[in-house]
Amino acid sequence: MDIEYLLYLQQFRETVGSILTPLMNAVTKLSAGFLPIAMMCMIYWAFDRKAGRKILAGLGGGLFINGFLKLTFCVYRPWIRDTRILPYGDSKTAATGYSFPSGHTTRATAMFGGSGLWFMEKKHSVVAGLLFVLVFLTMFSRNYLGVHTPQDVLVGFISTAVMMYLTGWLELWSEKDKKRDLMILVAGLLICIAAVLYYEYKPYPLDYLPDGSLLVDPAKMRGDAYEGVGFIASFVICRILEKRQLDFDRISQKLRLFIGIFALIPLYWWINTGCPYIIEEISRSLGKFLRFGLGIIYIMVLVPGTVVLAGTLTNRGSDKVTREKQGQP
Repeated sequence: MDIEYLLYLQQFRETVGSILTPLMNAVTKLSAGFLPIAMMCMIYWAFDRKAGRKILAGLGGGLFINGFLKLTFCVYRPWIRDTRILPYGDSKTAATGYSFPSGHTTRATAMFGGSGLWFMEKKHSVVAGLLFVLVFLTMFSRNYLGVHTPQDVLVGFISTAVMMYLTGWLELWSEKDKKRDLMILVAGLLICIAAVLYYEYKPYPLDYLPDGSLLVDPAKMRGDAYEGVGFIASFVICRILEKRQLDFDRISQKLRLFIGIFALIPLYWWINTGCPYIIEEISRSLGKFLRFGLGIIYIMVLVPGTVVLAGTLTNRGSDKVTREKQGQP
């Protein structure tokens, strides 16, 4: 049934030509691009610290469960299961590895969906509606382009939504007792260690192509799963530092906004062309772990720390000017 649905969309895509396909291709690239990351970070840095942390937690949980499910079920892509499936454009070379669940759907649900919930809470219903539409357009685009089955995107959406709810509940639960932050830290690190052991020692299907290469390289897929591990490991550590030492939401919003805009530049470089890409040539797992792990340290510690420092210096300068006007030493 799932393959027949993809074949129907494929026939439609080939019939209508370029009418809808460029839009679907743009949507799928948008969900994996920098714009949703920038939006999430700006909410966190400049507008709503707690809501931003909650969106980050949901994204980390979504990436983690996505990697876990991919490596547990090891489901091949639709065109491997049925040679009649012909994915659009370069999708076949770009969408490598296991198919279930959809990583693009995970990212769109966590970032577009999480940001949409915040905008809805702030009564910006039009923006919220557009972001929710982007989530479902991303899901449909993955089917339309022939790179994911319906169950891939549905489970990607549901599993991420569950993790968003769970991490959001944990945030509220931890507010009632500071000791619970330490419990979350220990539990998060133990889960990451358990995941590493599971990924490294579980068996994987080893199907070979006629040229002797692996149909899907387990080492590559393990590396991709380390995105979620690096994210969660850094998040549970940085979360305590941020909550207890970095009260950056008390700094002027204008200053936070100013610093946040400029802070996006090195973050863009890190995500797209940073050092971990060089490390990945040696170890894909380590490279992915560092790219996301160090990225979270930047987002949750370095940028907020810069905001606090700048705010402190600005306040001292203002106090000095005030004292001088009053004739005080």
